[in-house]
Amino acid sequence: MGKAEYQKVLEAKKKAKMKLMGDSKNIREPLVLVFAKSKEKDLLFELLEGFMVLPSHVVVVSDAEPGDSVKHPTGKITWLNPQEFEKKNKVEEYLFAADMAVLFAEPHRELQDLMKHGVVVIGHEKSPMLADYHPLEETGNGFTFASYNPWAMFMATVRAHETYRFPYDWMNIVRVMLKGL
Repeated sequence: MGKAEYQKVLEAKKKAKMKLMGDSKNIREPLVLVFAKSKEKDLLFELLEGFMVLPSHVVVVSDAEPGDSVKHPTGKITWLNPQEFEKKNKVEEYLFAADMAVLFAEPHRELQDLMKHGVVVIGHEKSPMLADYHPLEETGNGFTFASYNPWAMFMATVRAHETYRFPYDWMNIVRVMLKGL
């Protein structure tokens, strides 16, 4: 992907996020998509507890029933069923607005589709398309975890949030990711 295409993706992301998130305070926080199936409900709810302390807005796409955590007073979790999410306009809107996505298993959405929209993926280390980000070497296109447990997944998510706070590093991940497509 060339520099002009890269700039187009960044501009589309900014516009979509402004439209979806509204005020400028929220736009500074990462928008995180979380894709999980109902059979992963217990793990999902454990992970969502951790999201309550992270400065982000979370959009859960799952066929599981939302739990009490969705009714959290901060309003930081939005719950969409897969059919609602798959509506043509919603998919593009959310993919361009999202900064990162947590995948419980592959493929909930095609990794390449997430990546072409500039969404940094947090997924299992065995994914052939993901390379864990190394800040000193400035290599990698996402954040990985070794096992499907809430602590490993949360650790990778915290690393992504910490990196998001540094615009140069975050844009470098997005650039490397888009260049590899």
